[in-house]
Amino acid sequence: MKKKRKIHKDKNGREFIKQSYFVGGKQKFHRVYLIDGIPEEEFYEQNASDIDHLMNGDYWLISYEKENSDSIEDSEKQKDRSPDNRNDELPF
Repeated sequence: MKKKRKIHKDKNGREFIKQSYFVGGKQKFHRVYLIDGIPEEEFYEQNASDIDHLMNGDYWLISYEKENSDSIEDSEKQKDRSPDNRNDELPF
């Protein structure tokens, strides 16, 4: 069972948890600041929009979805190919 980490406060009142790491055989601590009880990096990934990711250079977090305009163009092409919608006029 995981032990719940203690939440500390700095002199400005911001909440953080201590994360330990080793450098040259000595233990050091890194402050991981919290926003609404969630580490700030996870909070940013969950709540930032694609524009925020773009402005901060986090291109791997941008969701690349096919735009609706592409699907509309495909459906229009299919309608033009159907025999019911033939035009007697030449296409050129």
